[in-house]
Amino acid sequence: MSLQKVKTCLICLAALLLCGCGQALSEREIVRAVFFARQGGQYSVCLLLADQNAEGDGVHYKTAAARGRTAAQALHHAEDTLPGQLYYGLLDLAALPAGCDWAEAQTLGNLLYDKAQPAPELSVFVLDNAPTRSWANDAATLYEDMKAIETEYDLHCGLQQLFIQADGCAVPGYRPDSGYDFCLLAKNRPAQRVTGLSAQLAAVLCGQTDRIFTAFAGGQAVCDVKTNVTVEDTVVQLHLRDAKFQALGEAQADCPALFCEELRQAFAALTADNTADFFHLQFWHANLYGADSTLPEATLEIYFE
Repeated sequence: MSLQKVKTCLICLAALLLCGCGQALSEREIVRAVFFARQGGQYSVCLLLADQNAEGDGVHYKTAAARGRTAAQALHHAEDTLPGQLYYGLLDLAALPAGCDWAEAQTLGNLLYDKAQPAPELSVFVLDNAPTRSWANDAATLYEDMKAIETEYDLHCGLQQLFIQADGCAVPGYRPDSGYDFCLLAKNRPAQRVTGLSAQLAAVLCGQTDRIFTAFAGGQAVCDVKTNVTVEDTVVQLHLRDAKFQALGEAQADCPALFCEELRQAFAALTADNTADFFHLQFWHANLYGADSTLPEATLEIYFE
């Protein structure tokens, strides 16, 4: 066989591999999101898929859902309801069950890693405690809402962030109203779900956003500010720039002072339990003074720039 024919055969083989052994992308079931929930003592899994046969303009979705004793079984059953070969290469969002703890996040994260490769931009949320959902009616809305939260709040938690620490992980929590919650999942401890300014500060400290955009002072004021974090031992320096404060109604309070006070209160609550090193403070302290050194109380310094 000539060299030219060998090259042609190799190109054809590569093309077949890239398109799924001859199956065009348009003929496959393209998964965009996976939702995990617990219902009736079982796992419920919903696959949100691109509906490539829908008529009309715009993006259209369809769903496949099933239950099982385990998440893996429920996912397998959902996949079996579909006639075409599944394609996870465009998967970009996964939602963990409400009340998810560290061990469950690890299990589901590993399951997703096996399915999602190569999907490096996969985002992760934890669902809210809504009543039993109708996936056919709710899945597309949940997907669009979570993607909108990411855009509006400059927020992103990737799948790899479930595994970067051995003692815990931190994941945004979905809320059906404005804003987002934040879930701190420590190994061998109950999950902690925080809301409001505490949730947004936690996301900043975890490196999942560089923006705080939330109401404070009992809902009487709003702040939108860009952030940057530097750390010296256990002293966290929060740099705020381009801060925009707005007092609501007739309230004429000192917004910056109230905002800083609530930030300090939120920081104290978030760092009161050092079971897991969510904000890497133990890591930095151990690098300076050794693994066996006692971790001092963390403090927050706030700078407006």
